[in-house]
Amino acid sequence: MAEPVNLQPTNVHHDAIRVALDCLEEGFQIIDRDWRYVYVNPAAARQGRRDAATLIGRPIIEAYPGIEGTPLFDVMQECMEQRVSRVLENHFAFPDGTTQWFELRIRPVPAGICIYSHDIDGRKRPQPLRQRILQLFR
Repeated sequence: MAEPVNLQPTNVHHDAIRVALDCLEEGFQIIDRDWRYVYVNPAAARQGRRDAATLIGRPIIEAYPGIEGTPLFDVMQECMEQRVSRVLENHFAFPDGTTQWFELRIRPVPAGICIYSHDIDGRKRPQPLRQRILQLFR
């Protein structure tokens, strides 16, 4: 079993782990046991269409009203309470009615849970036949 990583940097602005997480193209966020955002990297903020600074310290159910009634939240709750890891594909619905597909890797950490998110919308959305054929010959 892997050793837990301390995800509370001593110097937030110069911490090598924070810098590395901030540079990821994939989303990474930490949610504490009270369901408040502890950390949100820039990619996760873009994916969620929110500013990272406005999420920190805020409960997830305030940031995304209604999320507590979704299958995604059920999985997050399972990971939080039973301290298990899960991988799932989630079709996220935004308040404006648009949707996007993400692969989510949810893992318990000492502070609560962390969520690694990868945009898989391009793979999940059907493409017209002509576009698929053109991609084959590129």
